Amino acid sequence: MNKRILCVLIAMCLLLSLSACHQTAQPPRETENNATTGNQTTTNHQTPPETTQPQGDGEQEEVRLLTLEKLLRTDYEWAENLDIALVRSEYSCVTLGQEDALKYPNLAEALNQIAAMTEKSMAEEYDNLVVTAGEELKQNSDSFETYTSVMNVQVRRGDSLAVSFLWDSFADYGGIEDYRAFHGSNYDTQTGKALALKDVVREINNDLALAVQEALTGQSLTVELYSDTAVEDYFANTPYDGFNWTLDYTGVTFYFAPGDLCGEGFLTATVPFDRHPELFHEKYTVVPEAYTVELPMNLSFFGETEVGLLPLSISGLYENERNRYLDFDVSTENGNYREECFVSAFHPYYVRTAEGQFLYLFREDFQEGSRYIDLVVLTLGEDGSVAKAGEGNVSPAWLGDNKLIVPTDPGKMLLDDGDSGAQKVLFAVGSDGMPQE
Repeated sequence: MNKRILCVLIAMCLLLSLSACHQTAQPPRETENNATTGNQTTTNHQTPPETTQPQGDGEQEEVRLLTLEKLLRTDYEWAENLDIALVRSEYSCVTLGQEDALKYPNLAEALNQIAAMTEKSMAEEYDNLVVTAGEELKQNSDSFETYTSVMNVQVRRGDSLAVSFLWDSFADYGGIEDYRAFHGSNYDTQTGKALALKDVVREINNDLALAVQEALTGQSLTVELYSDTAVEDYFANTPYDGFNWTLDYTGVTFYFAPGDLCGEGFLTATVPFDRHPELFHEKYTVVPEAYTVELPMNLSFFGETEVGLLPLSISGLYENERNRYLDFDVSTENGNYREECFVSAFHPYYVRTAEGQFLYLFREDFQEGSRYIDLVVLTLGEDGSVAKAGEGNVSPAWLGDNKLIVPTDPGKMLLDDGDSGAQKVLFAVGSDGMPQE
């Protein structure tokens, strides 16, 4: 039992330290095989669009989307002489492409060190889980369940002003009750320094709490808050560095775990820049007109419409025995789309363009160390409707077996074309939402 508790503590410490670990972590070691070791080699592949940021002296500074690269790592440990997995471990890391690494060296160093810390921590946890799971299998072979640990990072924002990540952690350690946690980390692109909430909002006060309360009130909550003043009480009693948040393109999103505002269930609330400009420092409120946001499963995201923010969530029926999703379900307050499938994982992206908003749902099948990814495109109407636009045999462009280019720019999206076999093909999101060469 002590070993199991140790595994949980390792994972939780990793989750809580990600926003500051680049200040103390050592740079990643150079290795020969980045597909198996996660070597943080960077490559330049994308030329992002540009926006402008008004400056106090009348000059204008370009705001451009960054080129980001994502390492995906999946490891299995199988029991000897048994067709059962002892441990399944998954994690991801994000670093800068070569051109942006040269332009923003401080940020590049910070992201490289965070990736190195993630690698090291997940490797240590994996070794501990293999030992603990092996011991439990010997004692309880009939009721044994695979030990699972997942630590995925999703890009919420990536431009020349700010970078924001949402870390999505899930663990199921056999006899211990499974848990899920989210952690936001935010960085200034120029300096590479971690942003505190006070760097983005003018004051952490009751006005901010009321804006969060307003955002929650606008949702169709399925849970009951502790009291009518639960949000105000939380803000009054939480230290300034105790909030969990991400700096998005539309505003600041707060994440509340079970026990923060209610007894069960995760809650999210986005305070929009345009609705509450008085709450924010102007610098980080300037964003590109077109962008993508990587989304977690089973957690609300708020898309941008002419009448306000659109709540959006993606879920799926997961079968543990076969480690596969059997369907996916995309829901808003006014629409729903469900489809059966048989895949290992989903990589959802909210896509915002001048023509509208779409959901790019990349479906992944992972078998014997190989990944196959294709695409389903859904149209998100201004009224909250959800409709399937089509499918495509394309995936984010791969730089190796385990590293891909994050599709940050709807106008210049590098994808691998499965039909032609061509790699790093430049696509743009069309008016119907489908990728077009």
